[in-house]
Amino acid sequence: MKRLILLSIVLAVLLINLKGCTGKDSSINEETGKLDNSNVYVNDSSINDEIGELVNINVYVNDIKIDTPVHNDNTKLDYYGPYNLSDYVLLRPICESLGATFEVKDGCIEIKYHGEIYAIEKRLYNENIYWVIDDDIFVKFTAIRVAMNGSVKQDGRKGIYLYTRDYVRLDIPATLEECYKALDKELDFLTRQTIKYSKVEDLAIYHFGTGLWIRNNWIYPGNDRIDKVFRDAGIYHPDDMSYEIIKGYHYYLNGIQYEIGSKN
Repeated sequence: MKRLILLSIVLAVLLINLKGCTGKDSSINEETGKLDNSNVYVNDSSINDEIGELVNINVYVNDIKIDTPVHNDNTKLDYYGPYNLSDYVLLRPICESLGATFEVKDGCIEIKYHGEIYAIEKRLYNENIYWVIDDDIFVKFTAIRVAMNGSVKQDGRKGIYLYTRDYVRLDIPATLEECYKALDKELDFLTRQTIKYSKVEDLAIYHFGTGLWIRNNWIYPGNDRIDKVFRDAGIYHPDDMSYEIIKGYHYYLNGIQYEIGSKN
């Protein structure tokens, strides 16, 4: 009998400990789903079963920090370096920051912004482009960009950024000189030296490295920054624009003046 009583006490203690591990913390605000004295959302297992674990990364809309959790996209491929642009964010705080509204319809989400209606349609992507969980809408970050014809960027593991088309992105260079100064900071010493001492006819090897980075971050977003400089000069293809920047950077590193479209 004593052994039975002792066993019952041990089981009771174990149950209390288990309940303490899985039960809700009294410091959690059940309305917001956040810790009362923290800016960190609760890692809700029911959400993680559908999309993914929480990711520690900041979200910005038009350079304003947004209070939203970021959940990992479990279906994304492995990339070299950080890639969180396909992760899931809450749509509501994104829209509120823009003064936009949204409505969930059959198979799509309609976002109304500045009198225009933008749709995120599952049929154009896949069934996992967004999730409706407990009245919250979790959307892939890039899907919002595509729907609103905006642009995105990622700052390493620090933050992901969404820009609307009507927002002037001052982070994109507006002149060749600004491009060169930005590349001075972006590229490591070895890459800078290799570009400097390469032959002009060999600079095409940077098309899928440095060139791709330039196109993704400076050319494709547009915003009438460096892309406008090239259009005004009669150069319209993004590949040609990125090559001109790399070619001009080569001359810049060698202290030689370069003009767009020069045959030298």
